[in-house]
Amino acid sequence: MPQPPPPSAELSKPGAPIGVLVIDDQAAVREGLARLIACAPLALRYVSTAATRADALKAVHKLQPDVVVLDVDLAGEDGLALIPQFALTSNILVLTSHGDPTTRARAAQLGAHAFIEKHQPAAELLQAIADICHRKNQGREKAPNGEGTSPPPTMAPSSDAIKPTGA
Repeated sequence: MPQPPPPSAELSKPGAPIGVLVIDDQAAVREGLARLIACAPLALRYVSTAATRADALKAVHKLQPDVVVLDVDLAGEDGLALIPQFALTSNILVLTSHGDPTTRARAAQLGAHAFIEKHQPAAELLQAIADICHRKNQGREKAPNGEGTSPPPTMAPSSDAIKPTGA
């Protein structure tokens, strides 16, 4: 039986423990993502979940997560409409089945830091979370005492946009 690849060096780098909030209206997806993230080689403070817009707003206010994993469609409600509120305190990773260019562009315009489609490998989701936190920690080093501001980092590309090197 083939062995799974070792965890990415990027994922296992030490960093400040992070809080992650997973927002998805589908219980199986929400709980599966929370378990996946909790088992990843990431330094975590917590992984929490929310199913509705109202629950998500309460959780973000109470927990102040470092990363919000946000579904586009929350039982017919527009999940992307929450990005401007969440982006004030958290880094937003949009996880969706709606990977069309219009949705991707809107997410970026509203302040999402990464965009991952649900059909992509779980390793890409975990790597995107690690990348967001790594960029966040680099920003802290450049602006001691929390001074200064900068625009959100460039959105991480999807696997469809990444071209293999040497090909």
